[in-house]
Amino acid sequence: MPVALRLLAQVSGWTLLVPALLMAALLVSSSACAQQKPAPEPMLPVPPAPSAITHRAPTDVLGDYVVGPQDLLTISILESPELSREVRVAADGTIGLPLLAERVRVRGLTLSQAEDLLKQKYEEAGIINHPNVTVAVKELLSRPVTITGAVKNPGVFQVNGNVRLLRLLSMAGGFTEDVGTQVNVLREDTGGEMQLITVVVQELREGKSDANLEIHAGDTINVQPAGAVYVLGAVNHPGRYLLRSDTQQTTILNVLALAEDLKRTAKPGNAVLIRKQIAGSGVDQIPVNIKMILEHKQDDVVVQANDVLYVPDSTAKRAFSRGLEAALQVATGMVLLRRP
Repeated sequence: MPVALRLLAQVSGWTLLVPALLMAALLVSSSACAQQKPAPEPMLPVPPAPSAITHRAPTDVLGDYVVGPQDLLTISILESPELSREVRVAADGTIGLPLLAERVRVRGLTLSQAEDLLKQKYEEAGIINHPNVTVAVKELLSRPVTITGAVKNPGVFQVNGNVRLLRLLSMAGGFTEDVGTQVNVLREDTGGEMQLITVVVQELREGKSDANLEIHAGDTINVQPAGAVYVLGAVNHPGRYLLRSDTQQTTILNVLALAEDLKRTAKPGNAVLIRKQIAGSGVDQIPVNIKMILEHKQDDVVVQANDVLYVPDSTAKRAFSRGLEAALQVATGMVLLRRP
C-alpha cells in the first residue's frame, strides 16, 4: 500500500478512536465526581464568626432585609425541586441543606446575598451547574436594630441579646458632622405600645453612663441631624451654616455674622429669604430689607432651619436673576432631599 494511503488510514482510525476515548473519559470523570466529597469551602466573603452584632453591608438604608437567627427561610431550587425546603436559621447563623457536607452561614446576609452564596455552594460541590436559587423569609423571628439619621453608615444590625448605644453607634461609623443635639430610641414595650427615649448627644460624648442606654433587639435609633441655613450671594463667605438642632431658629443678623457680613457691592434692600412651605413641596420667597434692619428701622427677621438667604449684588441686574435662580435651586434641592 502506498505511504499516503497508509497515513490516511491511520488518520481515519484515530478520527474514529478519539471520540470514543473522549466519551470514556467523560463517563469516568462523571463517576468520580459523583463519588467524591463536596469541594472545600469557596473563597467567598462570608459574615464574621458569631458575635453580639453583625453589620449588614449597607446597600439601602432600610430596603433589604438581613437574615438573622431563628428566621424560617423558604429555599427553592428550580432545577432540583426535591432539594427545595424550609429551613430554620440556627442560633449560630447557619443552615443545613441536602447534599452539602457543611452548614452554610447566612446570618447577616441580605436575601439576594444568601441566594448568591447558595448558588456558589452547589456549584463548588459539583451538584448543580448554574442553579436558580430563590430565598424568601417565611417567618421573621430575629429582631434587627435599625439606625438612621446623622451617622456615617446607617443601616440594619442584627443583635443577639442587649448591647449599649455607643457600641451600635460606633458600628454605624459614628456621628456625621451635622449631628444635632439628641438621639431618639423608639422601642416597643411588652404591651405593644411604642416608647420614645431621648438621649442627649453631648452626654454621650462625655461618656455619661446614663446616656449609654442598653439597646434591645427591635429598637429603632434615629440620630437627629442639626438644622442648617444657607447664605448665598453678596456676602463674604457664602455657604451652609449648622444650627444646634433641626428646630432651632436664628435671625438675619446672626446669619450675616456667620457669613462674615455683606460685600460692598451688596444690595441689602433687595434680599430674599426662601423657605419651604409647610404644606406641599413648594417654597415661599420672602422679601427682606436688610438695610432697614441694620438701621434699626425694622425688626430683625426670624430665620428657620433649612431657610436660604439670598443677598443680590448691585453689579448687574442679570447677575441678580442668575443668583436668585441658584438660590431657588438650592432651596428646591434641599426640599426634595428632605421630603418625608
